[in-house]
Amino acid sequence: MIRLVFTADNHLSKYYAKMTPEQLARRRQRLREAWAQTVDFAIQKHAHLYLHGGDLFDMPDPRTSELIWVARQFQRLREAGIETLAIGGNHDVPKMRTEGATPLRIYNEVRVAHVFTKSTEVEWRTFEFDGLRLAVGGLSPDPRLVAGDDPLADVTVQPPAADVVLLLMHYAVEGTLYYEANEPILSKASIAALPGVHYLLVGHVHQERDVLVGDVRCCFPGSTERMTFGELETRPGFLYLELEGRGPARLHQRPIEPQPMHRLVIRTTDLPPDDPTGFVFQKIQECSHPELLLQCRLEGPLSRELYHRLRFFEIWRQGNELNAFFDLDRSYTYLADEAPRGGGDPTPQRVSPREEIEKVATALLAEAGPEERDLIEEARRLVLERYG
Repeated sequence: MIRLVFTADNHLSKYYAKMTPEQLARRRQRLREAWAQTVDFAIQKHAHLYLHGGDLFDMPDPRTSELIWVARQFQRLREAGIETLAIGGNHDVPKMRTEGATPLRIYNEVRVAHVFTKSTEVEWRTFEFDGLRLAVGGLSPDPRLVAGDDPLADVTVQPPAADVVLLLMHYAVEGTLYYEANEPILSKASIAALPGVHYLLVGHVHQERDVLVGDVRCCFPGSTERMTFGELETRPGFLYLELEGRGPARLHQRPIEPQPMHRLVIRTTDLPPDDPTGFVFQKIQECSHPELLLQCRLEGPLSRELYHRLRFFEIWRQGNELNAFFDLDRSYTYLADEAPRGGGDPTPQRVSPREEIEKVATALLAEAGPEERDLIEEARRLVLERYG
């Protein structure tokens, strides 16, 4: 029986713009620990091959510390007698050839992994385990492709003679993303027409799936962590495949416990006018945890008076004190004109941060003494300048 471990979309070295340096360091550690579970499992199961479907890193120029740490994990696999085969992903393959090579190339050079680097031609490796001949091909993402392109349209796929043929790719597959996805997509017709390929092992889609397209079994391992609050419903993990003879593979999705993540939704119509900030404080406290990634989303209309009563910075500060990370999402709120022309419902107005800065500064100036006015004017100028 041939034992394979297949993972993708680990996004090591990922950058979160809203995190403090300390929060970012802890989050990156969690991403590393999640991916390391796939290596631990492969060694524990005495896997024959360790397969990677792209986006090991979140960027084409990850930090040196991440590169070194990954090298140690690949070395562990090598010392256990497990060969690693990998491709790049859309995140860790440079957008232009002049920008250099995927960082995975370094592991190919020091021979701790074999990296398929060609994007217009499938490369193949063949193995024989327990009398079964296995062929594994890899096609790296082509950054020159645009929305509407089919990555297999101009690629010749000619696998060598083998009992079982697997192909590694990193693209969206028709029917797996929302219909307006602005990227190249593997069409089901192209997949069904792949000659001699039994399994298409696909990275890029962050949800585990197992789909039959024609005679080709498309296997998605999913990501090893939830990367954003938009992935609250995904199940992080990786795939363990057992091949015995020419029969169908047994696929096992191995779950990985992700860092706790939660979205707290507060309707603005539920906010008490006398103490809206205290109300939000209480809701945050009820669901907070030191390991939690928490997003508080405010939804709905706000009167201008209620908007000024909400102390957003204090809410953000308290949220970050109680949780591993806190994000205050105000993109679903809008100002409601309390006196619409001609009656009827209030007119929604998007909050303009620049206008609000000006209004706050004007109010402060009206109450300031002569010695404070220059300071407030200078503060207003600096804030608006930084705001852009």
